[in-house]
Amino acid sequence: MIDYLSKYVELKLLNSTTAQSVITVMKSIYATHGIAEDFASDGGLPFNSNLMNFFREWGIKHPVTPPHFPRANRQIERAVQTVKNPLTKATEEGKDLSMLYCLTTGYSQPAKDMPLPSELLMGRKLRTFLPSHPGQLKPTFDVERAREALRKKAENLKLICQQECNSVVCAN
Repeated sequence: MIDYLSKYVELKLLNSTTAQSVITVMKSIYATHGIAEDFASDGGLPFNSNLMNFFREWGIKHPVTPPHFPRANRQIERAVQTVKNPLTKATEEGKDLSMLYCLTTGYSQPAKDMPLPSELLMGRKLRTFLPSHPGQLKPTFDVERAREALRKKAENLKLICQQECNSVVCAN
């Protein structure tokens, strides 16, 4: 799957190409990155009525591109080649694919002087096996302020839950 804005590629292993397998993986990705507005595809085999129902229920538009016309969706084709070539070579050489996933997903530059796709999507640099200066990994926002805001939010939620719990106990 590729994020059109950032060009970030998310790789997931599919045990089968059934609609249910694809839906399970999509839910996992959406739990991490949020629900897509659009999901473009070539309408291949898994895109049956089950998957169409999933798109409808989740409010996802599904534009279909011609399957034998790769120029109709150049961005996806480019992402496939970016990921496929190193994966194929690593598989042939018997290398550990988990490290390769780390190196190939989200780390190819979309254009000169642009942030990495992973940086655009996540809003920060990610810690990887690639060499980097520790200072580069520091967030651009105030971490302590964010932690304090999260702590206050948790306290408020706890108070609300206690009040609701007490009102239910009192009502019974």
